[in-house]
Amino acid sequence: MGIRAKHIVITGALLGIGVLWYTSKLNKWKETMKKLKALPTGIRNFDINFKRVRFNLDVTIYNPTGENFSPDGVIATVKRIILKDKTAKRIATITVNKSFLSIPAKGKHVLKDLIVEIPILENISNWQSLSHIRSVNDIQTETILGVLGKEYSIIK
Repeated sequence: MGIRAKHIVITGALLGIGVLWYTSKLNKWKETMKKLKALPTGIRNFDINFKRVRFNLDVTIYNPTGENFSPDGVIATVKRIILKDKTAKRIATITVNKSFLSIPAKGKHVLKDLIVEIPILENISNWQSLSHIRSVNDIQTETILGVLGKEYSIIK
């Protein structure tokens, strides 16, 4: 008994439905992630040399929405967060490498021991752009997500 056209069509349709479902879920999580608030809550283990400053950071993530943020069913990892100035030059890189987490509605979750690296030489050469930063709104955040071996970027 061979593979019939009917089997190919059914398999293709199921794969297509799965891809559409996964894409819609990913887009919904991107929108929800834009509403999450993150605040630093702990700093330790400073390591400074003439090229860079490195330290560990704890960040508390707050979910101000009325819905639970629980991207279950998907293998996803927050790889890193890159902080940039208005001209899109890198100020700092935060290495996260944490799987998605669940944050209840109006709740919070603490991410511990994130590695922050600030390149001193790059920032010295970029001092003019950095001098124009007046508030957090002047800093661009790029979050790199790893989903099933592919990287996605969310710029805020």
